[in-house]
Amino acid sequence: MNWLIIVAGGRGERMGMGFNKIFAKLGNFPLLYWTLSAFEKSGTIDKIIISATEGDIKKIKALIKKYKFKKIEDVIKASTSRQDSTFAVLGVLRAKMKNQDLVGVHNAANPFVSQNEISQVYASAKSYGAALLAQAARDTVKISNKAGKVSQTPLRQYCWYAQTPQVATFGNLWRAHSRAKEEKFAGTDDSQLLERVGVKPKIVHCSPMNFKITFPQDLVMANYILKTWAE
Repeated sequence: MNWLIIVAGGRGERMGMGFNKIFAKLGNFPLLYWTLSAFEKSGTIDKIIISATEGDIKKIKALIKKYKFKKIEDVIKASTSRQDSTFAVLGVLRAKMKNQDLVGVHNAANPFVSQNEISQVYASAKSYGAALLAQAARDTVKISNKAGKVSQTPLRQYCWYAQTPQVATFGNLWRAHSRAKEEKFAGTDDSQLLERVGVKPKIVHCSPMNFKITFPQDLVMANYILKTWAE
C-alpha cells in the first residue's frame, strides 16, 4: 500500500498574509485544493494523512468535505516542527504498516507535482528503498564555511534542488526518524535523515514547476502557471 503524508503545519510568515498560505487563493481555489487534487487523481496513492496546526484542522476538514476528496484518512495535529510532525504521523501509521509499504512526505505548498512524477518517485522508492523528486541545478552551487567564505564548489552536474514527495519504505523512514529523534538531530528534509542511517535515496528528475510556494512572488508565478495552462 502507498501512503502519503502531507505536511501543512506552516504559518505562512514569509508570505506576510497573517494566515496559513495553504488557504491563499490560487486561481479559483485555495492552494491546498490543487495539492490534494494531484494526489486524489493519482492511481499510485492509496491513502493520505494531513498534518496541520490545531487552528487549521477544522478549515481543512471543511475543504475536504466541500471538494469531496476521498483518499484523506485523517487530519492530525502538527507538532512544533515539520520533522516532529512527520514522526508523529509515522507513529500513528506504525500499527497499520508493513516495513515494505511506501510512505511519501509532501509539502502542502507544492501544488504542481505531475502524475508522472508521482508514479516515478514511488516506483523508484520501491526499487531502491527511498527516492525523491529534485530539479537539476541551473546555477553554480557554492559551499561556504562558517566565516562565509567559499570552501567548495561542487560540480554542477551532480547538484540538485530537492523537492517533494520524498518517498521511502516505512521501515527505512521509521528508522531514519527514530534515529534523528534519539540523537536530537534536526534535518532539512526526510532525505537527509535517510542518508544518516545509510539509505541513499534515488533522485528522480522533476519539472521546475514542482516548486514550493514560500514567498509572495511564488504565488504570483503559480497564478501565472495556472493561467497559462488554462489557455
